[in-house]
Amino acid sequence: MTNQVVAYQRRRVGTGESLGTVALDVPARLLDTRACWYTIDLEKLVRAGVDPSRITGAVHAAEHGLIGLLPLFTICDRWDVGGVSMAMHPQTGDPTIFVYDGYAGGAGIAELAFADVTRHVSETLSLLESCQCEEGCPSCVQSPKCGNWNEYLDKGAAILLLRLLNS
Repeated sequence: MTNQVVAYQRRRVGTGESLGTVALDVPARLLDTRACWYTIDLEKLVRAGVDPSRITGAVHAAEHGLIGLLPLFTICDRWDVGGVSMAMHPQTGDPTIFVYDGYAGGAGIAELAFADVTRHVSETLSLLESCQCEEGCPSCVQSPKCGNWNEYLDKGAAILLLRLLNS
């Protein structure tokens, strides 16, 4: 896993109002770890009603939901894992979500997630479907550690995606 911080966002204390983005020039960090991934057939996703323009938001929101619920299925904290989602991954050729251990060499979290994948996906879907919010909130798809400032999240499309994974 390669990670590079390219900017940070300044926010007003109290209101959270964005005051701008500051670019950074820092080297990339390499983390040799373990991961599990979820690949969704693009054609099935489109047939399920997800417009191609919404796929980025679908995989990103589903990634956050999966990571947020992972502590219920493993002995971890959401800060112990990370995630990456791509609307079209070059190796899989389809929309793909990666959930990885945040520790060098891995800590066994990804393996535990994989071992209970059916329940993990089902409970994540249930959370998103039962959340009363319209577009996503900190209880369902927003993450306190999102490197994209919780932008490009599509809760509705994530529900459709998780239904496919759950079937």
